[in-house]
Amino acid sequence: MKNAVLLFSLFVLFSCSSNKNEFSVILDIEEVLSETEELRLNKLIKEHERKTTNEIAIITTPNWGDYDNSLDFAVNSGNKLGVGKANKDNGVVIIFSKTLKETRITTGYGTERVLKDELVKQFIDSLMLPHFRKDEFYEGILAGTQAVITHLELPGNEIQ
Repeated sequence: MKNAVLLFSLFVLFSCSSNKNEFSVILDIEEVLSETEELRLNKLIKEHERKTTNEIAIITTPNWGDYDNSLDFAVNSGNKLGVGKANKDNGVVIIFSKTLKETRITTGYGTERVLKDELVKQFIDSLMLPHFRKDEFYEGILAGTQAVITHLELPGNEIQ
C-alpha cells in the first residue's frame, strides 16, 4: 500500500509539472540513481519522444506494493502514469528492483508489435544483467533504455 501511495503522489507531482506535449518520467523509488543519472536518462527519453512520440517510463522499486509480481506492477504503473499515447499504445515501462533482484521491460499493445518479448529478454539478459551483477545500476538501466530506443528508431519500426 505504501508503494501505491508513493506512486500516486509522484504521478500527481509529475502531472502538475509536466509539459503536456512531452512525456518523461523516472520514478527512482529505490533511490539507486543519482540526480545527474536521472537527468541523463530523462534527456535520452525526451529526445526519443520528440523523434517518435513513443513514451518511456523507468521505475525503480524495492517491492511490488499491492501487486503479486513485476508484470502486474509494471502494467498497472504504466496505466496509472499514462505511459504511451492513447491512440498508439506506444509506451514502454522499464522496471528495476535491486532488492528483489528483478528487472522487466513491458510494452504497450502498439509497441509490442515492434518490440517483441524475445528481443526484450535479450536486452535484459545480455545488456542489463551483466551491469546489475556488478552493482552498476545506472549503467544497466541506461544500456536497456538505449537498446529499446535504438530498436524503436530503426527504419520500419514506427508505431502506427
